[in-house]
Amino acid sequence: MQIKSNIWKKETAQGTLFIKKYDNVKVAEKVKAIHSQLGDIKFPYVIPLVKSKDSDLVVQYWQHGSFSADFSNDSHRKQSFKILKALHDTSDKIDWKNQVIFPRQQLYQKWNARLERFLINEKELLPLLQHAYYDITLFASRVLKQMRKQKHKINGKLTLLHGDVVHHNFLICKDRKMKLIDFDLAVVGDSAEEMLLWMHRVLPTIDYDLEKLLNENPYLYNLCLQKINYLQYPNELLREWLYVLQLGKYEREAFLDYLMPFTEKALRHWPELIMETEKLHSKYD
Repeated sequence: MQIKSNIWKKETAQGTLFIKKYDNVKVAEKVKAIHSQLGDIKFPYVIPLVKSKDSDLVVQYWQHGSFSADFSNDSHRKQSFKILKALHDTSDKIDWKNQVIFPRQQLYQKWNARLERFLINEKELLPLLQHAYYDITLFASRVLKQMRKQKHKINGKLTLLHGDVVHHNFLICKDRKMKLIDFDLAVVGDSAEEMLLWMHRVLPTIDYDLEKLLNENPYLYNLCLQKINYLQYPNELLREWLYVLQLGKYEREAFLDYLMPFTEKALRHWPELIMETEKLHSKYD
């Protein structure tokens, strides 16, 4: 049964399989290499691959009864943090940084390109966002300017980063154990940056309560302090509004019913978030 254009569910005598086909074989090879090396050290938070003769396929057993994590749930949030930290800590056993198969994280370039796409589409976005369009561009430009001035040192570990820490890549399986899935965007980079990207995903689900998040996971404080101002970059807003441009008329109308209140809430909290992160960052300076 075809689930998406490149994903199938297949019943076999051994069990139900999840099959994903890649247009780019190098991405499939990367995903397989990650699973192989994590399997060698018995990393418990991934779903093992099923051997396949096809170089462009990644095959796993279908996880019946599984569902995505909910970052507003304290337990899910803490478990996802634990898994990310464990993934980053695998650099103690695996030399990820010297393997050419893994690209390097280029966060500034990625965020700058995202803002440029937002600016290029001003004509279409401005009527929808109105004054909020300028707020978003101002916040984003300000952080990028700061990033250019900062020395981009590795604050955490130079290690394997998952690359896409959205809630649906943390899968809660039938046994209620959480697994990390979909390593398509995995890169090597600073673990502090991935934790900050995870915080970007989590904060909207807890009313942007940064203090709560840091109290839950004190490890984040020292790890991310040098780059805590990265939280001021409106990453979620830029990504979601650029996604709007890909939608047809009726899909767009439905998505905007979610996105408009999400945007209004985020921008209400942004001045306080800036104030909090500036206060924390001043401790590093």
